Amino acid sequence: MKGNDVLDVEKDGAKGRRRVRHAYRKVDDFVAAFFPKLVKTTPKTMALTRVRDMIDELGYTIVEADESKPWGGFYRLDDDEAGRFIAEFFPGLTMEEAMLGKTDVKLSPKFLLVSPGQRLSWQYHHRRAERWHFLMGGAYYKSRNDDPKRRHTAPAGHIVQFARGERHRLCAQDDENYTLVAEIWQHTDPASPSDEADIVRLQDDYRR
Repeated sequence: MKGNDVLDVEKDGAKGRRRVRHAYRKVDDFVAAFFPKLVKTTPKTMALTRVRDMIDELGYTIVEADESKPWGGFYRLDDDEAGRFIAEFFPGLTMEEAMLGKTDVKLSPKFLLVSPGQRLSWQYHHRRAERWHFLMGGAYYKSRNDDPKRRHTAPAGHIVQFARGERHRLCAQDDENYTLVAEIWQHTDPASPSDEADIVRLQDDYRR
């Protein structure tokens, strides 16, 4: 999503929790609405609370969360909400495309928040592919082999696809700003959907 592309989200209204739709012309407008003044000095606990509040206001259901990650935290949403999540955060992507042409696999929506100056491990997965939408500026590494090669800058609105087994690493944009990403887990094994244990770390700043 870039420029004048629309991020069309459904949110609860203030009166009687009436659900209304709001179209944000750009990702920046969405971030300004939900995350005003989210800066380096904002404590991680407060930043994560804002993400939780956003998820609640949009009416999504959190089924798994970890706010103790050394790099930030994540919230995985109910698989049954994947269709709506894709329509709202990956406009133009069909369910068939999201499922990589398969019909018998699940999709898991997720939000990740990366603290300023932090990054996830250099990693890959055996049972899932991933698609990221940067709602705030960030960076990433991407490679078919163990060599991370160059660092890619990802402005707000950038979308990137990672294949199963492809090496990748999510990074904060810099030492001053948080990075928020909407992610889809694209499970590739119908009999054994991916989970948080499905990770091979090739390098990790936190020695995990």
